[in-house]
Amino acid sequence: MADSAGAMKIVAVIQARTSSTRLPGKVLAPVGEVTLLERMLAQVEGAKTVDEIVVATSNDPSDDELAERIAARGTHVFRGHLTDVLARFGNACEESGADVVVRLTGDCPLHTPDTVDEVVDAFLAADVDYASNLEPYSRPDGLDVEVFTKEALIRAVREASPGPDREHVTPFLRRDAGVRRLHHIHCSGPAAPHARWTVDDKADLEFVREVWKRLDLAGPGPHSYEAIMTATLSVAPTNPGAVSNFGYYKSLYDHADAAKAAPLRLVESEAWLRRSEVVTPGGAQTYSKSWRLHIRGVSPIFLERGSGARVWDVDGNEYVDLVQGLLPNILGYAHPDVDRAAYERAQNGHSFSLAHPLEVELAERLIRIIPCAEMVRFAKNGSDATSGAVRAARAFTKRDRVAICGYHGWHDWYICTTSRSAGVPDAVRELSHTFPYNDLPALDQLLASHENQFAAVIMEPFNHVWPAEGYLEGVKEIAHRHGAILIFDEICSGFHFGLGGAQRLFGVTPDLATFGKAMGNGYPISCVVGRRDIMQIFNDIFMSFTFAGDVSAMAAANAVLDVLENGDAYARMDAASTAMADGARVLAELSGLGNRFIAQGHRNWPLLRFLDDAGADDPVLRALWLQEVTRRGVLIISTHNISAALKRKDVEQVLGAYSAAFKYIGGLVASGADLESYLDGPIPTPAFRVRG
Repeated sequence: MADSAGAMKIVAVIQARTSSTRLPGKVLAPVGEVTLLERMLAQVEGAKTVDEIVVATSNDPSDDELAERIAARGTHVFRGHLTDVLARFGNACEESGADVVVRLTGDCPLHTPDTVDEVVDAFLAADVDYASNLEPYSRPDGLDVEVFTKEALIRAVREASPGPDREHVTPFLRRDAGVRRLHHIHCSGPAAPHARWTVDDKADLEFVREVWKRLDLAGPGPHSYEAIMTATLSVAPTNPGAVSNFGYYKSLYDHADAAKAAPLRLVESEAWLRRSEVVTPGGAQTYSKSWRLHIRGVSPIFLERGSGARVWDVDGNEYVDLVQGLLPNILGYAHPDVDRAAYERAQNGHSFSLAHPLEVELAERLIRIIPCAEMVRFAKNGSDATSGAVRAARAFTKRDRVAICGYHGWHDWYICTTSRSAGVPDAVRELSHTFPYNDLPALDQLLASHENQFAAVIMEPFNHVWPAEGYLEGVKEIAHRHGAILIFDEICSGFHFGLGGAQRLFGVTPDLATFGKAMGNGYPISCVVGRRDIMQIFNDIFMSFTFAGDVSAMAAANAVLDVLENGDAYARMDAASTAMADGARVLAELSGLGNRFIAQGHRNWPLLRFLDDAGADDPVLRALWLQEVTRRGVLIISTHNISAALKRKDVEQVLGAYSAAFKYIGGLVASGADLESYLDGPIPTPAFRVRG
């Protein structure tokens, strides 16, 4: 440990108790010849930045053995309130004379001194009140480090409300607007944000025991991050599906209000809808942005402004927006760098009479990022791009039929396959054929039914169902065997699953692909990309738009790619999406609805499904849940459309709303109540269903 006489005193406070809910007594469980907590202490004692270590446990008799054992090894023990852990930390800080507190939890026997030192050094180098390596994670769960000033801790003790803020020490510090924060990302050693080194249950305990068997052979320690990482690689993970922070989610649930949420004031929304229906068929320009996917009389109908992950409706109600404009706003509303780039470009003109160099520069960048891209053609929305890709495939193969899986826009060739096909000629319908996802024989049979007639297989490579092993590779093989071009529609998946889209995630390269939505962070831009020989056909077919070369949107797209390529946007998305998905899962279980709620798909775009007792979709249960979370300030349809703008306070508001909604509805279900009688509006009606 450090020797810093005369300097500010840095104290590591390790939170530990024996009354764990899921694994009682875990901190005293043997890991080799010593206890789990003693393993951790030996590791943390190697931190060069820490002057003293204090184990903060409770004054409950159940922790007497813990306190005696740790004190006997010469470690300072502070005992305080069992459930007001924040007050316990504040008192431990005062007793130890700490100027800076390093918060650690006692269920992390694989913690490393270099991890602690990196975060402390980053804190000391910055002018902040709080620093952590939690948001986003870049090291395994179990290497959490939070560092904060004595003054910040005292303020939290004074101002934090009863409930989760006091039971879990730092929620107030991680959320409050007056706290200056630093989110540290480790640059040394391998990144492993999804690894699990903490101990919550027996499976976790067996894992760390096996790791320590290997570490003990290497010497007495303390062991570095890379040394422990090397040891873990020879031990199979025993608990890959476990949820982190279970205790926090349970605390939210325990303190949630189980009553029905109060109605929102929606007077202005209803007034605007009355005006809109006079001049706009359907009342909105986009079906999925109309009131039909929400609950009339319960949900807002018109929004006025947005910032980051939040929006405000015309009545002044504020929401965390998990729709994000139907996926475009990957960086959130009004991102300053993106808006500045578009504005500065527009000041010098943006819709020119000839081509502009920015068209070439953005195309070159996309070719570098997207695996299948050898050439690029720009458009303005997803339907433009998918229709252009299908036309190119038809022209290149000199065939007419198209095999379709997923959602691809509003143009005739696709929409004729849905229930919204009014106005599409029968001759067009005869050329479009659907096939089910994850069913290779069905696709093979479809293409064989009209041999040598299919121009393309167009599909969303991922919607809300994971492809079976070898499925996408099989689709490509079948398409090519029948002479068809494979088109991946990545309008939704593109950029949300990483820079290269689903094709990079799954390692399957199509012939053509379409991208859009997130590429412009709300500015209208899309593209067709693909093999050079196929893309050259655009010299012969006509795909041309007055605004396809709008360089203001292209400037916005370049700015989006700057943020995605060079920043921590994906790590922040991962942190928010994991917390919300895990939290929803735990809260549903606690409410008794665990078997009636599923979050399926990729964590950055999961579909939330509500089921009846037979396992079928339950629109009434879903509608009632939407009613309750909307009235508690969460705007959502049926998916988490994750943006990098989601901050800790946004995630906490979402989880708080989910806690209350699950608790309220769980009580109704348990009592046998007629759920529909608790709805204050009609059940939402989707245009049609093609996913999930």
